[in-house]
Amino acid sequence: MTRYALGIDVGATKVAVATISEDLLVRQKQEVATQAGDGEQLWSKIEEVIASFLGSETGALLGIGVASAGPLDIPHGTLSPVNIPVWRDFPIIERLESISGGTKVALHGDALALAHAEHAIGAGRGWENMLGMVVSTGVGGGLILNGKVFPGETGNSCYIGHHSINFDGRLCVCGRQGCVEAYSSGPRMVAIAHENGFDPQLKTFIDLAQSAREGNAIALEAISQGTRALSIGIINFIGTLDINHVVIGGGVAEAGEIFWKPLRAHIEAESKAIGFLKNIQLRKAELQRDAGILGAALAVLR
Repeated sequence: MTRYALGIDVGATKVAVATISEDLLVRQKQEVATQAGDGEQLWSKIEEVIASFLGSETGALLGIGVASAGPLDIPHGTLSPVNIPVWRDFPIIERLESISGGTKVALHGDALALAHAEHAIGAGRGWENMLGMVVSTGVGGGLILNGKVFPGETGNSCYIGHHSINFDGRLCVCGRQGCVEAYSSGPRMVAIAHENGFDPQLKTFIDLAQSAREGNAIALEAISQGTRALSIGIINFIGTLDINHVVIGGGVAEAGEIFWKPLRAHIEAESKAIGFLKNIQLRKAELQRDAGILGAALAVLR
């Protein structure tokens, strides 16, 4: 009999739901937009997809894995994603146990799920220690130590997007000042460009990246500032742990060399004074949009 897991990836703009076989093939997948009047409306849409998948699969459900933007409270099974204001202390594990008849439910941070998947079958194969990152609407991190996922005590280890790199810096959505995410997420880079005269009709990071490719100085500076902030966060974190392997995924990382070239340059500049960080291995995630659901499923499959 075929056995499978349900993988759920909760992001700022969409929630992806998929059934994934033991050999890590995606069987069914559907995305739900997170725009909803309240948390119960969002849950109702997700529940509908889950019920449909569970009703149509003929194999045995091994469990449900959830990857979500943080912060998480794994001991209590709740989510409070910074970028999904309609969910605060949302009891995701209780809801999923109820809809599935009490099956096992595991909860990962979204970047930890990416790290898990990329370490198992993606760009981080063969590495004992690795920082995985999602750079998109937000900025998150996930950690592999000694070949194993390291979630921390509450599931929020490697909360790198909300590490402050400037205590007098920009106000972040989390309420702190100078967070990496306040400079380095796609929306924040666009906002910084707008503050400096970038065309207000161009509203997405895709627009910003294309303008930068065309030589727009404001767009280039916003991306340079964002990637510098990101590089400082990365160097601070991996320097603390003495690791040198980094995999980055997410929508911003899909922009190509307009993102990667300045990021590599800033990482080289920030690390050159630290002897043991002179050989940083920086790779683009390979699994793209499926990294989150695959990593979520891995939490119950392996």
